[in-house]
Amino acid sequence: MSTQEGPYDAIVFDLDGTLFRGRTAIPGAVDAVNEIRKAVRCHFLSNNGERRGERLTERLRGLGFAVEAREVISSADLVLGHLAGQQCSYRVLALTSSDLALALQEQGHRMVQDDTAEVVIVGVDRALTRDRMVQGLRAVLNGAVLIGTNEDPTYPAEDGLRPAAGAYVGFFRGMGFEPAHLCGKPNSWAILHALSLWGIDDASRCLLIGDNLRTDIAGAANIGADSALVLTGVSSAIDVEAAHAPPTAILESVAELNPARLEEIAAASGSPGGAQPAGLRNGGSRGTA
Repeated sequence: MSTQEGPYDAIVFDLDGTLFRGRTAIPGAVDAVNEIRKAVRCHFLSNNGERRGERLTERLRGLGFAVEAREVISSADLVLGHLAGQQCSYRVLALTSSDLALALQEQGHRMVQDDTAEVVIVGVDRALTRDRMVQGLRAVLNGAVLIGTNEDPTYPAEDGLRPAAGAYVGFFRGMGFEPAHLCGKPNSWAILHALSLWGIDDASRCLLIGDNLRTDIAGAANIGADSALVLTGVSSAIDVEAAHAPPTAILESVAELNPARLEEIAAASGSPGGAQPAGLRNGGSRGTA
């Protein structure tokens, strides 16, 4: 579905570090997002591999964001979508949250806790032990397919950064195993699959907004979409100087977003190297950022 009425058909927001930190909304984000929804479709794509979209919707609503469950997709949802696409049931060792493990079981997979697993799924596992790591290693050595929820190294909490799924995936990389599939940003399949579930077929008509250059901004570049980096989470303005895929624009926070700012970002994107509108810091051109 594509409309040409505004600069973008849809805005896709990240969550952690973009709209909230821990249990606290970013100042001004609720009002800005609720207002921008009146002008353009808004969706929410999170690399949270512990919680499904329904749970994240509850958190957003509790903070005051006016969102619908169908608008929110997490990397946990994308793990389920990837396995559903295989049209098989598997023996699964889930080195991740109990929520995702339960959802996998409900999908028809048999959850195991040993090296007989055919699939090993790795994400944030708050109950990870050495014994569970040993079983995961042996399962992969026996031929199990390794799937990562995402490769975020850290995520921003109220008390500072904490290890994210990429840290756990790193255990396997350190042992010489690369995931066969990653179900979060910046993976092109993950983002495009989410867009397709929302009925969006033209990624170039989307603006992705997030706090992480390595996932949100690089992911936008991978699918030819514009991007805006907010400075309320993982990445800083200094980090942009060394970024392989710089953002189209930089915002202090989502609170700066409004219809006029969207027009500025789109105008800058469409005219790389030209004069920049006042207050806009451009980091790249549309489709090549």
